[in-house]
Amino acid sequence: MNESFKKVRFVASAPSVSSFSGDYKPGVLMVGRSNVGKSTLINGLLGQKVAFSSKKAGKTKALNFFLVDDSFYLIDSPGYGSTNFATMSTVQFSSLMEEALPSRLVRAICLLLDLRREPGKDDIAFIRFLETFGKPIVVVLTKTDQMNQSALAKARTIAKELGFEKVLLSDAKGSTREKIRQAISSALH
Repeated sequence: MNESFKKVRFVASAPSVSSFSGDYKPGVLMVGRSNVGKSTLINGLLGQKVAFSSKKAGKTKALNFFLVDDSFYLIDSPGYGSTNFATMSTVQFSSLMEEALPSRLVRAICLLLDLRREPGKDDIAFIRFLETFGKPIVVVLTKTDQMNQSALAKARTIAKELGFEKVLLSDAKGSTREKIRQAISSALH
């Protein structure tokens, strides 16, 4: 695969992986808490606004498939956790993940974490759940441009305590996006 992250097109929005009628090119499932910045990161990685991002959490309701460089899919998923905006129920989200993660379409996971606050029990349970599938996990700390050096050091410590030695940073300026692109490409191989 030769991923340049330049050529992209929206392919489909589907309520589940099994209802997606596309081919089975490898996919990277973008997961994280509601309002963690999945759509924003996708737009940044692809250099264009293809995923809908909003200040209100919980806008993504289905799996959104973006074909990148005709070689793999970035799959934007709904977030988990409570928000002020109506979101998927925990049962619906769990069912969606239980069906998507073992799928042969999902070859890697991109886990987005906003560690400006301590992870809760639901965050830790979700991380442990993701690990059971044995698929490569690319861990991205979001909103790092909103952290000072002390907060960033604390976030890295929390990530290590969760078992993630290597974490990538995502900032609004985009200076870290190439590292994230490389990590995603490596996870697909």
